[in-house]
Amino acid sequence: MQHIGRNIFSLVLSRVISGIILFLIYARLVQYLGSEQAGYYGLIASYLTVFSFFVDIGMSQLIVKKISEEKEHTQKYLNNYFVVQFILAVAFMVIMDAFVYFADYPQQLKLALYVAAIGLLTTSVSLPFRAVIISYQKLTVTAKVNFINALINGAIMVLAIVLRKDVMFLAMITVTIGIFDLVVYYFFVQKHYAKFKWEFDWPFIKMLLIMNKPFMLLTLFSIYNRVDGLILPHLRSFVENGYYSVAYKFWDTLAFVPGVIGISLYPFFAESIKRKAMGDVKKGLEIYTRYMIAIGVPMTVGAFMLAKPITLTFFGTEFLPAAPALWILVTAVSVLFIYTPVNSLIISQLTKSATKVTGITLFFNIAANLIFIPIYGFVAAAVVTLCSELIQTIGYTVIVRKRIVPFAFLSNFSKPILAAAVMALAIFALSDFNLLLVIAAAGFVYAAVLLILKFFHREDFELFKAAVNLRKQVEPQEP
Repeated sequence: MQHIGRNIFSLVLSRVISGIILFLIYARLVQYLGSEQAGYYGLIASYLTVFSFFVDIGMSQLIVKKISEEKEHTQKYLNNYFVVQFILAVAFMVIMDAFVYFADYPQQLKLALYVAAIGLLTTSVSLPFRAVIISYQKLTVTAKVNFINALINGAIMVLAIVLRKDVMFLAMITVTIGIFDLVVYYFFVQKHYAKFKWEFDWPFIKMLLIMNKPFMLLTLFSIYNRVDGLILPHLRSFVENGYYSVAYKFWDTLAFVPGVIGISLYPFFAESIKRKAMGDVKKGLEIYTRYMIAIGVPMTVGAFMLAKPITLTFFGTEFLPAAPALWILVTAVSVLFIYTPVNSLIISQLTKSATKVTGITLFFNIAANLIFIPIYGFVAAAVVTLCSELIQTIGYTVIVRKRIVPFAFLSNFSKPILAAAVMALAIFALSDFNLLLVIAAAGFVYAAVLLILKFFHREDFELFKAAVNLRKQVEPQEP
């Protein structure tokens, strides 16, 4: 369990530092761009996110699972996965270009999307090497790469502001990061895990594709929380998409935590199930679900009370209409926090069930967006996103508790809710003070009340101590 904490701490530390830097730069960038150009930039991000789901087709999750279980076949999986990924990357780059070509977008936006499609290709071909590193649970490596990626991202955004560039220049971010990731991950895997070479073993690839069917559908259905960014400009305007992109930036900034937890727990659950160590599975599930509830509850309360001052402070009066969507989307990402551990487990062990739930969510999301966005605009898109995450949470939790392992869930909410209520009183009392001071004080009050209520156990402090002691070597448990 300690190596999971180490992986999570390393990734969270790098993402928190880089996330703060990027968020502050992004806040300045959208003020420079204005609401319409911010809408352009948001559409580029939506295209890249949605097509990144398609280009992967869930294969990376399958490969992580298989290498975690069969490390002696790492090279075989890497070589053939790379061939599949390269073909998919080229194919979906062309498909994305075709969508853009026939879309009724301004020429400037079209050119930026063509450049972004090249970035889709460069990023995609780095995935096989990244999957190997994740399989060996060496997430400190990906933490360092993510941090440098953030620096590259931030540097290009700053240059865009200083040099007065537009979204065409910003589209180069994905291309640059994709090339960097490919080079770093390639040489690291070559040195430590497997020697890559081009290999096209059709029977083996065919087997992978057959095994990947559940993962493929699950991955394709997972576009539910980004499809609204593609729909909104067509049904409303780029200005509204700019508002929504600003609000969604909080989702992007916060959602790295569920991503870190998921990446760290996925190989752990795969190995534990293989060893039939259901006690370890239950323990990991309960510990990290409890942590995620403790993080998600105060975010929801804080966002509800501070949405307007946050929007005004970071983005200015032009983007103040985004405030209602901001707190709704923060609530949605809080729900995502809570079901992240069961998400890792159900994808690892009951992929078909996860696919059915996510398919229902996608159908609901698209239908609801098409009905309500023309009437209520971008705020409706935020509400639909929240409802979609609630569907995922209920579906995944019920299935895991019934079919894999029962675990404590609702009982973990009482103390965080009480602590968040006290935190809300503190926010109200300090509402006239500086926003950052209010946020810091609210966090302190919340943490103090949790400690008083004895929410944390002795094991929690031991896990935290092991996680932050970076000098101590912590290795995954061997089968």
